[in-house]
Amino acid sequence: MILEFSLGNFRSFNSIQTLDFRATGLNSLDEQVDINNIVDQNGQRVLKTIGVYGPNGSGKSNLITGLAIFRSLVRSSLESEAVMDFASEPFKLSGESAENAGFFQIQLLLDGKKYRYGFTLSPDFGVLQEWLFGPADKNETFYFKRTQQEFEISRDWFEEGFNLPMEKVRTNTLFLTFVSAYDGEIAKLLRSYIVNKITIDPSHSWKSPMRKSRGGINRNMRTNELLKEGKNELVLQWLKEAGLNYANINLDDRNPHFEDVIVEKSVFDKDGTIIGTVTMDLLEGESDGTNKFYSYIGVLYRKFSQGGIFVSDEIDNNFHPSLLRRLMQLFNDPKINMAGAQLLFTSHDTNLLKPELLRRDQIYFTEKSTQDSTILYSLADLKGIRNNADFASQYLSGFYGALPILESLIGLPSDDHSDINIENI
Repeated sequence: MILEFSLGNFRSFNSIQTLDFRATGLNSLDEQVDINNIVDQNGQRVLKTIGVYGPNGSGKSNLITGLAIFRSLVRSSLESEAVMDFASEPFKLSGESAENAGFFQIQLLLDGKKYRYGFTLSPDFGVLQEWLFGPADKNETFYFKRTQQEFEISRDWFEEGFNLPMEKVRTNTLFLTFVSAYDGEIAKLLRSYIVNKITIDPSHSWKSPMRKSRGGINRNMRTNELLKEGKNELVLQWLKEAGLNYANINLDDRNPHFEDVIVEKSVFDKDGTIIGTVTMDLLEGESDGTNKFYSYIGVLYRKFSQGGIFVSDEIDNNFHPSLLRRLMQLFNDPKINMAGAQLLFTSHDTNLLKPELLRRDQIYFTEKSTQDSTILYSLADLKGIRNNADFASQYLSGFYGALPILESLIGLPSDDHSDINIENI
């Protein structure tokens, strides 16, 4: 499971900001919320879901992009030199030169053990620094440290890093990925989780004209695999949960570049009696929201049984609020999410900001500082917020910050909240 992800000097992120999945000590009014929304792993209480809110341009998408780039570098830096070309995008609005350009760090809980892995990038050099810390006899210790092409490796804790052809480690190759290629046990464990268990939802580019063309990404791949495995009824049941009723569903793979999903709908007479069925292409005949939910089914089915994290930018796009709420409930239901899978999403949908659905430490905000850099903080960081507060109403009223300011643009005076005492909220 992911415990933390930190990002700094990347796009709108200047100073290092951290998203923390570790549950705080707060207690919800309804103890069932705490039971459902937290996984206890070897005494470590970990949140299943985190939602990030904030105005447009505040850095929500840059947070998701940073995690996606982190994953891409761990996956492909050994095979592709080009993958590093787009990874270093330092914050451009500071007059001070940063020593560490592009700071990326993740803390994972794997097999009951904590690992902290990260690196910094330079637009000119490649990997500037890289490090891996992990469990020792008592406390965390370093497994390896890297400064450009100089390596310090712990023989006691990372013996797999020795006796390797170090001259083959390029400046734009991550050492973790390199050691994993030589079957290093710990390196393979971390790389496998980062590459295979972190799934980034690509639906923010859902309307791409390439989605059915040669070379386009088949976003339905995971759900299509369920149909190939004969789990048609399972897929139909998931669709039914979303209020989408079909008589049947199948794949048409005659297109060599794209598998079409064919659904059957019942045809009724004027008395409501079924008199037949009609077939249609799901992509062409149904809404973007229906197609988006279909693409989620295969991913979430495996997450709930195998674990990992699903990451979605603007998850509310094309989703009805009640469907989105139901999706949150699936992640927080231990009877469905048996593997303790996690969800990270950005949204503008305030219907999710309810104390009966999310704890305060599951709600994060992004806003811009006076230097126009992204600040990331959770609702649990703010003092005086009651557990039974109307989170959505207070957020929209500006009590938590992270709202667009329009007054100066349209010439209207701002509301006077000077008489509000945050301690009474």
